[in-house]
Amino acid sequence: MSKSWGWWLLAGFAVWTFFALQWADVGCDYPEAYMAVVRFGTPEGLEFIPACAG
Repeated sequence: MSKSWGWWLLAGFAVWTFFALQWADVGCDYPEAYMAVVRFGTPEGLEFIPACAG
């Protein structure tokens, strides 16, 4: 893998982590928070209730 791809992957993971931390702040466990980013995007209002249910 070239250096440029490595930096893009690192930047993508940093953005994903930033959004996952928002889910963790509203009550999700960390594995659920990372999956909630994929399934729901960013949390809005009371959306975290179904997102963290499983």
